[in-house]
Amino acid sequence: MSEFRARHAAGFTLIEVMLAITLVALIMAMAYGGFRASIRATTSGEQLIEETNRLRVTHQFVRTQLSQALALVIEDEDSEDEPVRFEGEQQRVRFVAPMPGYLSYGGPYVQQFSLERGNDGLDLVFSFAMLNGYLPGDLEDSDGVTLLEGLRGGGFFFLGMDEEDQTPFWADFWENPGDLPLAVGLNVDLDRDNGLAWPELVTPVRVDATAAAGRPQVQRASELMMRRREQRRPAEQR
Repeated sequence: MSEFRARHAAGFTLIEVMLAITLVALIMAMAYGGFRASIRATTSGEQLIEETNRLRVTHQFVRTQLSQALALVIEDEDSEDEPVRFEGEQQRVRFVAPMPGYLSYGGPYVQQFSLERGNDGLDLVFSFAMLNGYLPGDLEDSDGVTLLEGLRGGGFFFLGMDEEDQTPFWADFWENPGDLPLAVGLNVDLDRDNGLAWPELVTPVRVDATAAAGRPQVQRASELMMRRREQRRPAEQR
């Protein structure tokens, strides 16, 4: 007991103080490292949730707008060629459809989805202009809305009906601008490290009976996907 009191009265040695400081520093470093790791995990989780929601909303928006395409004339070239109602290429589609919500004021709009070269890969861009008073070039002059960024690749594809044997076929270019396709699809390669993927989008176009007289109507997108897969399978096996 007397030895403890003498030691306590003499204070701590330099070695003991340095050991104590070292232990405190190690504990603080471990705590700070865990705190930083938790912040990174939280931030990464929030970014994943945000990107997942953006992907879901974009997928639904593209599907809805394509499915509501109307058989209205976009351009009438005043020539022997038929008027343009739908334009479809691998990197772009242009059509007429109503806008969602309050944006539908003023009637239907000419709308365009396009895959354009961006700063880091391809961007999915949505452009629109009111059909009433529309002139060629109005979409190019408008400020498009970027829906997705940094895509590795992608493309649109279209379902048509052969006029001779009435068999459906898929193509990445729509050759009949005066008619609407039976269905439209979009494949997108996201190029993401977090595992997110774009579900293959295939949607039937809602064409009214007067505009599609004599054309068979496609009821379910699932049937279209099955037919497309069956059509692609022989080509992949060759």
